[in-house]
Formats: sequence, structure tokens, C-alpha cells
Amino acid sequence: MLSRQVRSLLSSRLFSTATQDASSSSDVSNVQRELWRKPENPFLKTPQAWISSLETVEDTKLGLVDLHPDIFRTSPRIDILHRNITWQSVYRNVQMTKMLTKAEMPGGGRKPWPQKKTGRAHVGSIRAPQFIRGGFANGVRGPRTWFYMLPDAIRIQGLCVALTLKHSQDDLHVVDNIQNLQNGDPKFWIDLCEARNYGYSVLFVDDSDEVNGGLAEAQQSLPWLNVMPVYGLNCYSLIKYDTVVLSRSALETIEQRLLSHIHRAGPLNKKFRYMDYKEKILQEAEGEEDPHMPPVV
Repeated sequence: MLSRQVRSLLSSRLFSTATQDASSSSDVSNVQRELWRKPENPFLKTPQAWISSLETVEDTKLGLVDLHPDIFRTSPRIDILHRNITWQSVYRNVQMTKMLTKAEMPGGGRKPWPQKKTGRAHVGSIRAPQFIRGGFANGVRGPRTWFYMLPDAIRIQGLCVALTLKHSQDDLHVVDNIQNLQNGDPKFWIDLCEARNYGYSVLFVDDSDEVNGGLAEAQQSLPWLNVMPVYGLNCYSLIKYDTVVLSRSALETIEQRLLSHIHRAGPLNKKFRYMDYKEKILQEAEGEEDPHMPPVV
């Protein structure tokens, strides 16, 4: 008698959970994608991410999307990530300081006292380094540059490591669209980030370099909220912002470009010279001056 009651109870619970799963699956769709060159590893699970909407403050789930394991499940090589961030921090630095030597200092540079019979040290010029207003013996001789280029393979692997860390820490989100959103009130975006626990800084990434609608309006008055195109995505920005929000089109573009570089047959180590990129580096920030706030990397 007891066994029959237990069986009936288990069957009723299984039926209720099945109906709940069926109702939830009708509300939330599972977006199945054909992943290009997916690794055939039975022990490797395909990572997934929820697709949300930015039209409401509440986190409305629209479905699940599969992510490529070669990009969002790589080995967490912190050393590779450190090399990328260090390179981004120093490769554009130019030291313009030039400390003058004894020969370059203005003035006559006369001999301060006779060579002998004074009891003092032998000195040949008042512009010697030990005197006030004298030249520098081993000073900085600018302009000096720290320019160098990381190999493409290290840069690609660093991006994959940064995306893997963000996704594993639940700091990477996918939305259906960030273009032409209706609400441009900054208070709405503050409430949205607080309700979804986005943190103190948010980076939105889209496949287009022009953003229209409410997000573009709110971004002007919220300096901690930034929008970036796919071609500007880098390790420094991924680590700098607490939360990274990718649009669906940006996710597909990132996977397509990274996978094409990972599996390409040509060499990944190109030759870079500073003189070939000097004009481009010096004019990189031209036209980005903002009257209210400086540009944010």
C-alpha cells in the first residue's frame, strides 16, 4: 500500500515538473546555432548565455544561445592576459623630456677658479653637473618610445581568455539589440543596471560603430556607461569594465573573426615597425576631443 502511494506521488511530481518545463520552454526559446569547427571533445560542454532585452528594467529572458568553446571556454592563461594589458598600457607612450648636458646649457661656462693653488677640486666649467644651473650628467634624453607589437597569436589568445573569464564570472551578457531603443532617460538606465546587478561600469558592444536611440542619449550623461564597436574590442577594456553586454550581431561577428584567425593557414607573426605606424599613432586621438568629458578607453 505504501509503495503504491509513493509511486503515485512520484508520478504526479514528475508530471507537474514536465508540464512546468513544457510551459517554460514555450515562453523561452532555445537558440540552436551551427558552431563552426566545434571541437569534438566528449568532456567539453558547450557554454550558453541568456538573451535578454533592454526595453524594460526587468531582465526579460528571450532564449538561450550557444557559445563557441574555442572562445568562451579557453584555458585561463593569466600570463597571456597580463602581456596584452601591459602592451596596451605602454606601446603608445612617448617620453618627450630632454635633459640638457653641460655643453647644451645656456651661458658662457667659464672656469670658476684657477686650476691650481686654491685647495679646491679641479673644475673646468660652471655648467658642470655638481653646480647649480649646471647640466645633467646622465639625464633623460627624449623623445623616447616604448613601441612594440605583440604577435597576433598572443593578442587573439588574450581576447579569448578575457571573454572566457567574463563569461565564467557571469559578467558577460547577451542582448537582442542595442540600436534604436525607445527610452533615453538616464534614470531608466541607472535603474536597469542596478536591477540586473551590472556593477559600477558597463561596456556595450555592437557590430556597428554608430549607435542610435535611447542608449546613445543616455551615454552622453553617464560616463560609466560606454559603447564600443566590435573592431575596437580589446583586453584592457574587457577587464576595466565590470560588465560587458554584447548584442546578438556583435556576438556572431566576434566569433566569426576570432575563429577565422585561429584556424587560418597563413602566418600569425607579421613584421611591425614604428616608422610605419608613427603618423597613425600620433594622430589617433585627432577629432576625439569632447567639450564636456575626455574620451574613455
